[in-house]
Amino acid sequence: MGLIRSIFLLFAAVHSAAFFLCANNNPIVQNVQGKSELIQTNASNKTKIVDLIENSRINYNDLLCTGKGSRTEIHQDDGIYRLGSMSVATWESNRSIKLLDGSFLYCTLVDSNLTISSAEANATFKGSGTIIFETTQNGGFKFIPIEARGEISTTNGDSIDVKSGRMVLILGNPSYFGDAYDIDLMLMIKTSRLLNLFPDPLPSFGRISLAIYAQQLKLKGKYNALIGDAPTKDKLQMWKFGTPDEESKSKSFFRKLFN
Repeated sequence: MGLIRSIFLLFAAVHSAAFFLCANNNPIVQNVQGKSELIQTNASNKTKIVDLIENSRINYNDLLCTGKGSRTEIHQDDGIYRLGSMSVATWESNRSIKLLDGSFLYCTLVDSNLTISSAEANATFKGSGTIIFETTQNGGFKFIPIEARGEISTTNGDSIDVKSGRMVLILGNPSYFGDAYDIDLMLMIKTSRLLNLFPDPLPSFGRISLAIYAQQLKLKGKYNALIGDAPTKDKLQMWKFGTPDEESKSKSFFRKLFN
């Protein structure tokens, strides 16, 4: 009986330690701007709403909601996650996020896997980089690599290599790739609050600068449109901007970037 009791106590201790380590690995809130809330559900299926605060941890399957004009930054392992204004998301497990509405940014400097799903679509990114995800009205989402290397695959088995500045739509269930578009990275970094309205710069800033520089050399001011929404699987909206004038063309890359 003494041996059995010892084995039981050892098993209980290991189980408790594993539970503690798992809990400590949950996403941790790094920065909160404005009003963000968590909708938590307990084992009895009862829910409560709590304010999101810095240094708190998020349980898997909690609903994270940001208010209008609000944003939050969350860290887990080697990944940085930024949830945009009026967004709703939940961590289903480690490196698996369901974005129900809105947008979020993912940044990592090391190769890893990230599964992202929306109301209908689902895909897995393998690699490293800085990527923005945005939901669309048709239930899918936009995969926007600011700078990235690796591949993205869908639930129907298709996969493509990721290219910086090359946005692709993820649609349907089982999911498939929609149309792909080149986006203006310079315009993106100037206008995206997920990139430029947080107190600490992303660790991938150098990579982002190189991606923008490479695109500027290639495009030479050719593109002047930014992708909008996709209300249906067959309809796409484009936001058009004016062509840069000669003065802006003459500015150096870094002057345009920092000004």
